[in-house]
Amino acid sequence: MVADVTGGDLYHLWRVSEVHLPRVADVFYDANRLIGGPGRNSGDSFRGNTPAYPGASVMTSSVGAAWEGVRAGIQAMTEQLGSTVLDAAQGVREARQAYLDVDTANAAKFDAYLKNPANHDPSDANSNPPVAGSADDPGKPVPE
Repeated sequence: MVADVTGGDLYHLWRVSEVHLPRVADVFYDANRLIGGPGRNSGDSFRGNTPAYPGASVMTSSVGAAWEGVRAGIQAMTEQLGSTVLDAAQGVREARQAYLDVDTANAAKFDAYLKNPANHDPSDANSNPPVAGSADDPGKPVPE
């Protein structure tokens, strides 16, 4: 990953996976429901089990049958696109979690390293942060 990953970077990944991509998927799923929902054959066009045109003895329009095939294809496509977007959101979610898991494990290793006297001497002033008020303490700047 990037050398300087911050909480802000992780927040942006969280927003992509939890906020933005689910909303994009919703657009495709809404289209899927609109195309395949109840009333898809309502109105005067392409009605199922009705004469192909007023007074016709043929009960199914060839245009209506063709539309059913196109409609089914569009409905399947919108469902597949929405699912792909949600899969992408899951991938971003897993990448963010993987970074957090590695970062947490590394933080624990670093803490263990500092607690090992062979690696770090907490009584050595030159190996520890300056004590508040000591000569090495940077203190606070004078306000302008």
